[in-house]
Amino acid sequence: MIVIARFRPRPERRDDLVALLEEVQAASRDDEGCLHYGYYTEITDPLSFVAVEEWRDPEALAAHLRQPHVARLIGALPELGDGRPEIAAHEVAASGPLPLPG
Repeated sequence: MIVIARFRPRPERRDDLVALLEEVQAASRDDEGCLHYGYYTEITDPLSFVAVEEWRDPEALAAHLRQPHVARLIGALPELGDGRPEIAAHEVAASGPLPLPG
């Protein structure tokens, strides 16, 4: 399972959101079935965040979504975020290295 989330902080609350994201990221990486979990900013827009999550299976993702650190983040987003996040989950049938040309 791959989850991609795009969201923006309120400009005056960016540092508060980053501090919370650091905590949530550390806790989420310890969740059972987490293969990758990270928050990133767009190169040209420091107020545009992207979350990339990779989970072993749908059950691991479902268990993650029930964790207290996720509830804390969801509860804080209305105050710290600027608008609703855009979140998409992708169920992947197969994955492997991408051969690059050359």
